[in-house]
Amino acid sequence: MFRKRYGFVSLAIAVGLLAGCGSSATETIYEHLESAVELEEPFVSNQQALQEAEEKEYELYEQMITMGTDDLVEIEQLADEAITSIEQREELIEEEKESIEQSKEEFDRINEAATELDQEELVELVTRLEEEMNNRFDAYHGLYTNYIEAMGEDRTLFELLKDEELSIDELQAQINTVNEQYEVVEQYKESFNEHTQKYNQLKRDFYEKAELEVQYEE
Repeated sequence: MFRKRYGFVSLAIAVGLLAGCGSSATETIYEHLESAVELEEPFVSNQQALQEAEEKEYELYEQMITMGTDDLVEIEQLADEAITSIEQREELIEEEKESIEQSKEEFDRINEAATELDQEELVELVTRLEEEMNNRFDAYHGLYTNYIEAMGEDRTLFELLKDEELSIDELQAQINTVNEQYEVVEQYKESFNEHTQKYNQLKRDFYEKAELEVQYEE
């Protein structure tokens, strides 16, 4: 019950570019790549709040399934509390989505500087960076879409729990639907993490090949 979306890999942060290192084009690309990281801060910072909301909803669910029909008023109160938590998650997810989209827009600004690169290996690395960022963005879009659907199924579950005529079979069917939807979310999360890891490595490779002296924030 309640398969959630913990454990995201975030973009690596490079700090401390030494002045005078690399060409104007590579330094411009560096600036856009690191600005893209900064724009994803809401995505990173919202993960804790999302996890706490999910855990709270699970605890409420656990309380509710131990109650009987005599506790219907309290069950309704707990269900409404869980639905309020889902609404808070929806707000967090929209903030997260906006930050990912802004980050992608900033990343795309490397294109102009990339045309000024004079080393074939750097051009190839930028091309691969673009491929991985696009793959990562596509994975996030799938993640977002299916997580929205999963929250809708969560809401349906809590609405059902307020129904005193709810049967065990109906409850189990909805639990199965919730779990199946979160399994899809998990698949997109794994894809997103995989592409993020590849992107982070390619970015390191680009900085090294461009002879940009940077440090990484672990």
